Amino acid sequence: TMGVISARYINTWVDNLGRLVAYFGVITPSFVFAIMGMLIFCYVLKVLPTMGRLSPELICPPKITGLITIDALIQGNFIVFVDALKHLILPTVSLGLLGMAEDARITRGSVYNNMRKDYIVAAQSYGIPERVIMFRDLLKPSLIPVVSILALQFGSILSRAFLVELIFNWPGFARYGMTAIIQKDLNAISGVVLILGVVFVISNIIVDLIIDFLDPRIHLIKERSE
Repeated sequence: TMGVISARYINTWVDNLGRLVAYFGVITPSFVFAIMGMLIFCYVLKVLPTMGRLSPELICPPKITGLITIDALIQGNFIVFVDALKHLILPTVSLGLLGMAEDARITRGSVYNNMRKDYIVAAQSYGIPERVIMFRDLLKPSLIPVVSILALQFGSILSRAFLVELIFNWPGFARYGMTAIIQKDLNAISGVVLILGVVFVISNIIVDLIIDFLDPRIHLIKERSE
């Protein structure tokens, strides 16, 4: 959204503010977001819990999927569900901000370039409302570069997750993999590498399917080849 708004109001204070926010989002490490978020929301405002997956006064629900939020929701324990959801907010936001900033910068450039294409200029000259042009003609092709890097961003998230999981005392996958490397547990390392490889392949397949949906040129090539 920030990238689309920046491209819409290119070279204005709105664009400059969006670029500044995205720039600081890209250069700031995830663990800095984690520390600052914990300081502000846990110790100053005291609206979010600090560490772990669940508050110590609550009992973890019986395992069904291994995910506390889903297990609590299945069993109708909404108190545990809300508490576990609060514990998820800071770690997920800390990990996602850098990727969101990267996506905003790429989206801005892509939308700005597509706004100057002939078919967009023609649609504007016919008096088609700007909202219709944005959502019908401009947004889908502009999202292709963003979707293309999602699989790569997944790998970078795992590389940043270890410190974030350490800060929030979160027993996550990255922390497990790093512990296996430190302890030289070859079986655990092999399992981590195998799971990462499978997930990376699946994520690339999903990205290709999304691009196939977004890019009309692929459909034209298929029709001509047939």
